[in-house]
Amino acid sequence: MSDEIDVNDGDKHPWGNRHDLHFLYRKYDPCIVRVQVDLPDGGIGNGTAFHIGGGTFATAAHVVRGYDNPTLFQGNTRQDETGWPVTDILYHPDDADVAILVSDLWRDLSVKHTNEERGHSTPASHIEIPEMWGEWIEQSLILTRGIFCGYPVVPRSDGAYKLAASAEIHTDINRYDTSDVHFVVSSTARGGFSGAPFISEFDMLLGIVTEALYDDDSHPYMAVIAIESIYPILEREDVLRGRLEHYLASWSELHRSLEARLALERQQRSLKSTS
Repeated sequence: MSDEIDVNDGDKHPWGNRHDLHFLYRKYDPCIVRVQVDLPDGGIGNGTAFHIGGGTFATAAHVVRGYDNPTLFQGNTRQDETGWPVTDILYHPDDADVAILVSDLWRDLSVKHTNEERGHSTPASHIEIPEMWGEWIEQSLILTRGIFCGYPVVPRSDGAYKLAASAEIHTDINRYDTSDVHFVVSSTARGGFSGAPFISEFDMLLGIVTEALYDDDSHPYMAVIAIESIYPILEREDVLRGRLEHYLASWSELHRSLEARLALERQQRSLKSTS
């Protein structure tokens, strides 16, 4: 028999207040761009990236690894439109499926950490990378929702269109082939969504859409790698100085207090199960 857990759905969730998903889409839509690459067969491939400040964009590494001429495009585009070349690609030191793209697109939009109230109606200029370590999660986000936007192929469409979707978090898992925490979410995995941000209903970036998890003919699960995986790139890449304030040195008390709330919640559950 599992431990009894006292559940009161009237309590505020430890991750904060929930936000309308359409509001989050409108807020972050301008930050999400298409990544186009040249394929070996002469065709083009599409993926997704999102602006994290100063002309730097987070994505899944497999979107650009081994391909030529990576280029960024805003909004809905057609093949004859001109994009912004990627000038540098920064990969994870241990080959996790994350990367940072450097471009002159939005180069002047630097990141300055402030204590602005979350949920402000002004569209965001970038998606902030939060401090969220794997050990903080501990299944605390299961059955909460989030959104992601990307560029899967739409049959019969006349160009590349940005698609938005919502999904529920089924679980968070540790994999045997990588040390990074992954979320399993309730959406159909499609090519073109790779590199998309997964933004929680608590108005916080949780991770990056990476791949479909499946065996043989089983229905694939969409996997989202936790945002912690990008921290090693921020730590080691001097080229990011001047483009980004150093995230790891400037996180706010908000996240440290969140860690304390989650620890208290675990302690209270433990006491109730033993009483």
